[in-house]
Amino acid sequence: MSHVMSLIKRDTKIFYRTKGNIFFSLLAILILVALHFAIFRTMYTDNWVQIAAQIPGLSAERLQLQWIADSLVFAAIIPIGTVTLSLTALGLMVADRETNALSDFLVSPIRRNSLLASYLLSSFFVGFVMLLGFVVFFHIYFLIVYGVGFTLLQIGLILLGTIGSLIFGNVFMLLLVSFLKTEQTLSAVGAVVGTFIGFLAGAYIPLGMFGETVGTVFSALPFAQLTILVRGAFLQTLETVTPLTHEMISGEIARGFGIELWLGDRLIPLWGAALMAGGITLILFLCLIIRFAKMKKAD
Repeated sequence: MSHVMSLIKRDTKIFYRTKGNIFFSLLAILILVALHFAIFRTMYTDNWVQIAAQIPGLSAERLQLQWIADSLVFAAIIPIGTVTLSLTALGLMVADRETNALSDFLVSPIRRNSLLASYLLSSFFVGFVMLLGFVVFFHIYFLIVYGVGFTLLQIGLILLGTIGSLIFGNVFMLLLVSFLKTEQTLSAVGAVVGTFIGFLAGAYIPLGMFGETVGTVFSALPFAQLTILVRGAFLQTLETVTPLTHEMISGEIARGFGIELWLGDRLIPLWGAALMAGGITLILFLCLIIRFAKMKKAD
């Protein structure tokens, strides 16, 4: 246990000490936030105004509908952040490989499981602290702009979604990083991941706008499933903040905006999305254990 704690402290210190780590780990998030305030918020709010106008007897202010647009994009930041933060934090394994530190660890008395746990736990800690800061920011932002922050239930659900996303992000990224040999390769992978994760999560373009085939493929991946779980937490107070109800937007509207998970013509409940994401994460974790067991050296 002492070996694990020592390695966790080492990994965490290196992350915060390395120049550029925080910026590049948040780059995809910062780009999404910039695009949201420059383009997406107005565009999606206009869409919600049109939807509300088609509901007989409904009177909704634009600011109330803008809250929905903000909530959908801000919720997507959590799963995206877990992947980009994990990739940057776990990039230490690639640096350890280049400096032969990983080879030293693999032949030392430190157990492989302890080494695996240290990488995962340090990355989890870094990601949780950073994303917790975003949750606090979102709460303050909603209070200032809309006069309504998160309820205790929402905070609990958002944190659960954050933890679940972090578990998946760290397991998936460490498995991926374990095959990378140079930091140059890591940078290339990071650029690709940072670009496409927003599409896979339905942040840049809602999954329903991709068409049924592509939308179904993306919906079968944990990125979209975790995003929908976090969006459910953000929109938990929909009926308090807006005159809309969950029943009004359920179906094609919710599918089009990535609020509900659909596989083909089948609606997957939130607990089903959680089970799917958890099952895929478990499979990846078993693959990760096998990968580390077969790593005789840092090859």
